Order: sequence, then C-alpha cells, then structure tokens
Amino acid sequence: NPLQIYLYGDYAWGTPNEESSFDMLIVVESSDERVIKRGYPAFEALLGLKIPKNIIVLTQEEFDKYTRDQSSTTYEIKTRGKILYARA
Repeated sequence: NPLQIYLYGDYAWGTPNEESSFDMLIVVESSDERVIKRGYPAFEALLGLKIPKNIIVLTQEEFDKYTRDQSSTTYEIKTRGKILYARA
C-alpha cells in the first residue's frame, strides 16, 4: 500500500539503453520487515519485465530522514526522480 512511487536512474533522467536497470523507490507508511526484504513483493510483481531492476522500499520516516541529507541518493531521487504514484 504505497504512499509514493518514484522512478529514478536512466529511465527517469537519462537515456535508457540495453544495460539500464528499472529503478524505483517506494515509500510506505511503516513496515516491520527489514529494508532488504521489503522489495521482494515488488520484484515478484515485475518478474515479467525482462530488464534488471532496483527497488528500494522505505518507510515515510526513513524517507524523510534520508532526504534531509542533500548528498544522499534518496535526496536526489526526491528532487530529480519522476513520481509515478502519490496517494492523495
């Protein structure tokens, strides 16, 4: 149940090629899962996509914390990524 979904990387701010991965950051309200396991359902949903994928799932609290650091990848995703979905 995402709050926001961001597209980043070559598909958002570059020119994708045959070596590009599909990069998404998903923000959820909360989670008891470890960060590494949170993306598994998204990976499974996108199995039919025959390209490499990077999927990050952060809680809203983690996302807010990391985006305060302007040197972080999360800050770059928030400021330069494309929002694919945002809950109203």
